[in-house]
Amino acid sequence: MKKGLICDGRIILDGMFRRHLKIKNETYTAVIKGLCKRGNLKELHACWNNAQQNRWLPGLEDCKALMECLCKKEMLREALQLIESMLISLPHLRLDICHMFLEKLSVTGFTRIGHILLEELEQHGGILDHVAYSYLIRGLCKEKTFPLAFAILENMLARNLVPWLDDSVLLISRLCRAGRYEKAIYLKEIGLREKPLSSLSIDRALIEGCCMAGKVGEATTILRNMLLKGILPDTETYNILVQGHCKVNNLKKVRELLGVMIRKNFSISLATFRNLVCLMCVEGRVLYAVNLKELMHGQSEPRDLTIYNILIFYLFQTGNTLIVNNVLDHLQEKKLLLNEVTYNFLVYGFSRCKDVSSAVEILSTMISKEFRPSNRNLRIVMTSLCGIGELEKALELSREMESRGWVHDSIIQNAIVEDLLSHGKLQEAEKFLDRMVEKCLIPENINYDNLIKRFCSCGRLSKAVDLLNIMLKKGNLPDATSYDSVTSSCCAVNQLDQAMDFHTEMLDRNLKPSINTWEILVHNLCQDGQTAEAERLLLSMVCIGETVSREIYSSVINRYRLEKNLRKTSELMQAMQQSGFEPDFETHWSLISNLSNSSDKDNANSSQGFLARLLSSSGFSRQKDSKTKLG
Repeated sequence: MKKGLICDGRIILDGMFRRHLKIKNETYTAVIKGLCKRGNLKELHACWNNAQQNRWLPGLEDCKALMECLCKKEMLREALQLIESMLISLPHLRLDICHMFLEKLSVTGFTRIGHILLEELEQHGGILDHVAYSYLIRGLCKEKTFPLAFAILENMLARNLVPWLDDSVLLISRLCRAGRYEKAIYLKEIGLREKPLSSLSIDRALIEGCCMAGKVGEATTILRNMLLKGILPDTETYNILVQGHCKVNNLKKVRELLGVMIRKNFSISLATFRNLVCLMCVEGRVLYAVNLKELMHGQSEPRDLTIYNILIFYLFQTGNTLIVNNVLDHLQEKKLLLNEVTYNFLVYGFSRCKDVSSAVEILSTMISKEFRPSNRNLRIVMTSLCGIGELEKALELSREMESRGWVHDSIIQNAIVEDLLSHGKLQEAEKFLDRMVEKCLIPENINYDNLIKRFCSCGRLSKAVDLLNIMLKKGNLPDATSYDSVTSSCCAVNQLDQAMDFHTEMLDRNLKPSINTWEILVHNLCQDGQTAEAERLLLSMVCIGETVSREIYSSVINRYRLEKNLRKTSELMQAMQQSGFEPDFETHWSLISNLSNSSDKDNANSSQGFLARLLSSSGFSRQKDSKTKLG
């Protein structure tokens, strides 16, 4: 059903539903199938709900198609509704319906849901066969949910159901890797009882499992037993054994197995070749690694290029760029055209080996051939160019990226701007960042924390604030040091209101301001005559458990003292002493002097003299011990 017809069909169906006309199952099925393929989820849900209210039930074949579509769209609730309706309405097809549902769930990556269905059916007395269990085991292995696959195996064995051969082969290797070697042997034994002629595939699975678990000795023993029984291992078995011995660095055994493979004219798989090259490079036998390609003769051209790609990748790990260049010359002699993988390996390898000029040259060639370098390669080349002072080349690469609409990630933008700033090119740095915004080349996870601090230190507060806002818009929260830098810079240019806004935002986002930021804010508020606001900040520090320094107390106390607010001065001096700090003599004496000059009316309001009140408010009290007397 074409998109336009689907829309028309849905409109007609809605009209029929509003007029309470009887709608056939086939009509609902046709529209729902069409919406599943092309319609949006909102329309599909609406039509589905209407169909459910009218007790709609599709035919078995239609149900299969719908089930797959619903699973792909992750509409699991609707899929379960459908299966439940089918099981109730067609009890004689119960097992077929279960098979169909489990198959679709396992194919679309929702085998766990299938397992829940299986348990539900078993609790209600449902009897499931090999087919149902097989779908679950294969699906779970595909999804790498091996513990649950093992649990289903145990369930099968408890019901005296033997897994099919393919499922046993699938499980044996994974059981070995999970350290359940005895269970793997048991599965092998019951498998051979069922199908004695399947010894090769089962033994191969056991060998693979032992190699995956690092038990190459056991794998070799299994091989020896196979030969004693007259079972001839095939190419795949020998490839598995070579890979296993490569992983444990057993070069002697690898050579022995390779000799057998060459004599028997067995082909070497790409996975085996990869392991061989890796082992040779680890062992320092680089020329042997290069010569291994001769073992792969007679392959098709795409495979030949893959062989060279593997060689290049591991040769770079030895740091020997000279041999890599020889391999490239050999590639040219064979007239093999490099692909995107080859170019990416070369760019990354030369960069890691500090041969930046070669990396840049290959990257340029790659781009000219319309290949897209990996983001990792763009990052490493850009940072390498900036690191060796090749700013112009870095900017040239950036312009090439801009022309192609390639996003500049955090590392690239930071490298370029940091380099521009280090050369004193502030305007160029700002223009570069502006272009990133204009051309939408900023990724979602952009991080400007370092640049925010740099622009603050350069006196470019507005640009620092712009970068902070871009991070927030992209859903990435700047760190506390970025807010500290912006807040401090606002104070430096006497933008106290904006500084307080950033400080408040910081606290709202559960970021912890530095002590230096608190001190700067309090000090600047005091200088601006906003002493009450400065005191509020000081008290909020105490409330959140922040350590209040002597300097912060002194700033507010001195300001209140200057304003001749004796009550506040005295209160904060007391709070300061409770925090373990003693006010200096000048502050004490100034307060005493101010108190002594206060009006007689103020003094008359208390039976104590001003010194007694001062001492009392400062934490001192008159000794009342009657036993203590002057001599």
